[in-house]
Amino acid sequence: MVFEQFKQKKYPSNSDFDAIYPKKYQEHSARHFTPVHIAVKASQLLVDSPSDKILDIGSGVGKFCCIGAGLTGAHFYGVEKRKTLINLSNKIKRTYQLKNAHFINNDFTALDFKQFNGIYFFNSFHEHFDETCILDEESKVSLNAYQKYHENLILKLNECEKGTRLVTYYTFKNKIPSSFRFIDANETKLLKFYIKK
Repeated sequence: MVFEQFKQKKYPSNSDFDAIYPKKYQEHSARHFTPVHIAVKASQLLVDSPSDKILDIGSGVGKFCCIGAGLTGAHFYGVEKRKTLINLSNKIKRTYQLKNAHFINNDFTALDFKQFNGIYFFNSFHEHFDETCILDEESKVSLNAYQKYHENLILKLNECEKGTRLVTYYTFKNKIPSSFRFIDANETKLLKFYIKK
């Protein structure tokens, strides 16, 4: 079982992990869902203790949250607009008994970011910018929507408490407000770590 491997610090390959999802989502994994090795590094950067609460903005099929929850024991919350993806995430959570993975069917702007110790963001708005990044029939290319989501992201990140950790993947620094101090980058500069000032 893939989650037993995490407890033993033996991490499955991306394809082995993705096998827990329906085929149609496995086909989108490389473009839309966090790779296993990135999820492991990001979770380790975000979590200090099992009591931490980590938010994944645009959690998709719940891959990052499930890995983070299985690896660290902290509570991971995925917020996702698509009800079908929330249903799938909850099914995976129940199947693998990941009691510390939680999924919220809502727009991220409806959440109180002060409730979280850490935030993870894998450029979930890009589907509104790039027509080659379409996930499903709910994907609509709209530069206005793309810009509005990023404006809202900056507003919500500015609400975070001092010391809140932020990890981004495939996200430019100029999309992160100056209230966050850049700490480090790895994985050819694609994985970035910040802390709220």
